[in-house]
Amino acid sequence: MTLSKLSAGLSAIERLFLRLLIAILALSVLMNVLLRMIGITLAWADEVGVYTMVLSGFVGASLMLRARIDPAVLLLHEFLPPAAVRALRILVSALSALFGVMLVYLCLRWFDPAQMLAVGFDVNAFQAATFNFIYTDRTAITGTPAYLLYLIIPYFAVAITIHALTNLCEDMGLLTRPLDPAGLAMDVTQ
Repeated sequence: MTLSKLSAGLSAIERLFLRLLIAILALSVLMNVLLRMIGITLAWADEVGVYTMVLSGFVGASLMLRARIDPAVLLLHEFLPPAAVRALRILVSALSALFGVMLVYLCLRWFDPAQMLAVGFDVNAFQAATFNFIYTDRTAITGTPAYLLYLIIPYFAVAITIHALTNLCEDMGLLTRPLDPAGLAMDVTQ
């Protein structure tokens, strides 16, 4: 599988996941507003709204990186000559890939799957050995294990690394850039 196909597949998954998250966010907020009008408050709906917004931020940022629709970068590109724009794109893609690799490393240290495996998936033994309490944290209202929500960060790290490396290869002329690499079908020149 080529890097372009892998990035395109991730983008397709991210688009679907983002739509789902936004739908959940809209429904939870709307439901809570309507029920508050008759005096019923759903605390869990607020928590769901906050977490879906955070998750959608990570997924959306990954898609934006692939599509290169960061407004600040687009604005700078308008004032630079083509050679400088190409150099800037290569620099941004390389720095983004480096950031993604560093985030993958930090996530491995944070989740520490090797230590979890070494203690036979015993959470108490893991905590005693590492003083890392990631697997016992819970959300305040719903009691959802927080590490399930934190899993967006390693996903984000891997996704932006793949997207940034794909962008870098395209910038260096090693791959052909599709017209709509993230599948967003939007015209950013208007």
